[in-house]
Amino acid sequence: MNNKKTVLTVNNVTFSYDDKVVLKDFSLNIDTGSFVCLTGESGCGKSTLLRLMNGLLIPQQGDININGEQLTLANAIDKRRSIGYILQEGALFPHLTVYQNMIYCLTLLNMSPQACQQRIDELLPLVNLSHDLLQQFPDQLSGGQRQRVGIIRGIAHHPAIVLMDEPFSALDPETRESLQDLVKSIHQQTDTTFVMVTHSLSEAEKLGTAIVNM
Repeated sequence: MNNKKTVLTVNNVTFSYDDKVVLKDFSLNIDTGSFVCLTGESGCGKSTLLRLMNGLLIPQQGDININGEQLTLANAIDKRRSIGYILQEGALFPHLTVYQNMIYCLTLLNMSPQACQQRIDELLPLVNLSHDLLQQFPDQLSGGQRQRVGIIRGIAHHPAIVLMDEPFSALDPETRESLQDLVKSIHQQTDTTFVMVTHSLSEAEKLGTAIVNM
């Protein structure tokens, strides 16, 4: 019997860009602690669905609920604080240091400098990054290092849900496999729900507890 609580629901969502319908009457239930991989051909709406889940877009029909509350324009910013968002190579802010990127979501939650430092100290060993990198800028890092910084930023604020949009697709095979193992380990150690867009079926099979082919 599945006693998992549903943390995110997509109910009959339709979304179009101008005259192009990307999603039509799409529904999906995501349970707490699951790792859902969204697969499918380019243009099928995977990344659009992720942006809808994050409140960056609002459905034209249907609705999205997080912990039973509908996501709207009015509460999107507040809801986004319980969501992590990880993109290719971390999508880091180039004008901020590595440390400033890592604590970005923590500062939005008004955490004290001491609490921010403590949280980053906890996470650095988890992603195998050195304190020596904290005052560098993103363009001084390798692609794999940038992605590890993006992972820290995405999970530092203890989000209930982490959304990942093809986070490993721009990396070399060895780095990609290493980061897949890292994310799988993080998922296994926490009750965090992951939703990841990927073109790779093998990646979906390795990481996912459920695969949705769109």
